[in-house]
Amino acid sequence: MSAEFTLFERIRNGFLRQFLGRETWALTDQAVVSATNFLTSVMLLRFMGLREFGVFTLAWMSVLFVNSIQTALIVAPMMSIGPKQEEKDRPFYFGAVVFQELVLVFCCFVLVFLALKVSGSFFPHQNLRHLALPLAVSAFAYQMQDFVRRYFFATRQNRRALADDSLSYLTQLPILLFLHKTGHMNSATALWAMAGTSILGLALGWFWMEPLDFRWEWIKSISLRHWRVSRWLTGSALLVWTSGNVFLLSAPIYYGAAAAGVLKASQNLMGVTHVWFQGLDNIVPVETARRLRQGGVPSMLAYTRSILMKWGGLTLLFAIVMAAAPGFWLRLIYSPEMAQYGYILRLYALLYVIVFVGGPLRAGLQALEFTAPIFWSYLTMTAFAFVFAMPMAKWLGISGSLFGLIGAQVVFQSIVGVALFLKSRHVAMQAALQPRSPAVVG
Repeated sequence: MSAEFTLFERIRNGFLRQFLGRETWALTDQAVVSATNFLTSVMLLRFMGLREFGVFTLAWMSVLFVNSIQTALIVAPMMSIGPKQEEKDRPFYFGAVVFQELVLVFCCFVLVFLALKVSGSFFPHQNLRHLALPLAVSAFAYQMQDFVRRYFFATRQNRRALADDSLSYLTQLPILLFLHKTGHMNSATALWAMAGTSILGLALGWFWMEPLDFRWEWIKSISLRHWRVSRWLTGSALLVWTSGNVFLLSAPIYYGAAAAGVLKASQNLMGVTHVWFQGLDNIVPVETARRLRQGGVPSMLAYTRSILMKWGGLTLLFAIVMAAAPGFWLRLIYSPEMAQYGYILRLYALLYVIVFVGGPLRAGLQALEFTAPIFWSYLTMTAFAFVFAMPMAKWLGISGSLFGLIGAQVVFQSIVGVALFLKSRHVAMQAALQPRSPAVVG
């Protein structure tokens, strides 16, 4: 019996290594994060009701906005440039990155606070102003904790990332339940609870960080090198909020906060895919850059193809399961009244299949330090959004926003895919002319 059990263990472990590879810890971490976010959304919707949940969703978009800026300015360059650093340079490099991060989060704190104070001009019937302080604190804590977890992935300390996220995310569920039981659940208290748990994770992560050395020459040098990559990514992040998010905001403008709640609730079911979407975001850019450095363009592209086949296939399978019986899943997770929005979940399933393709393609362009096409792709999406977002929401209802998003993503993936193909071919030709340089990037 023991021999059979040992054989079974070997087969199982071999399968896991083959399918998950280096992604095991990152995906486990993302499973914790995504599961907690999913359960948090379910609890908030059930405890606060559809309209108040819609108000919370609109407010939380400001946190997601500033975090996208952080990702573009700090995280994405760190994930692609950090793995290329020599061991002796790591304290200086990451010291420069931490300095940039501290400056950014303080600026974002002020930005979020002021944005909520003037929100009445855009959403006068939602009364978001009272959330200014708790949301600003949440944005500060959320960004800092997210930076720490990404730092652990960039330095291949995946187990510490998992421990840090477990403390930060899992503790918020019992706190939210306690607030509900005591009758204190609302958008403001939920934000304070989420800010508090992010601070816990930040404290633990800061304790685990490697020694840092803050030298002005390094801060200046790394800031300039990051900027050459992030200037296009930052522009892209800004354009996301005038492309994809324009479609999502157009529905609440016509149909109120409840429309935002419907879209968010449907998206949460497809949020299961965030386990590998965002988990791969933590390691694919790092591994893509490493493959490019060690094996050149052929090694990088082989890795990109393997990610697209393996995890793209899993995304397609999950989308089929959701799209086959969308009303059933909405009724099971939320309530019978949500079953009528099954068509929204079906459209989200199609959207997520298309969205997945972009992650590995962007990682390839970032590894090549050639991010301009990402910016131009988002600029094209923005033009598309300004033309179609409001008319589609007005004429086709909530589903119009999803049709617009799907069309915009098709445009985006097409441009990025062609750019990666052309740039990779160019770099490979340069490498062939310079055998001692496995990859020439720029």
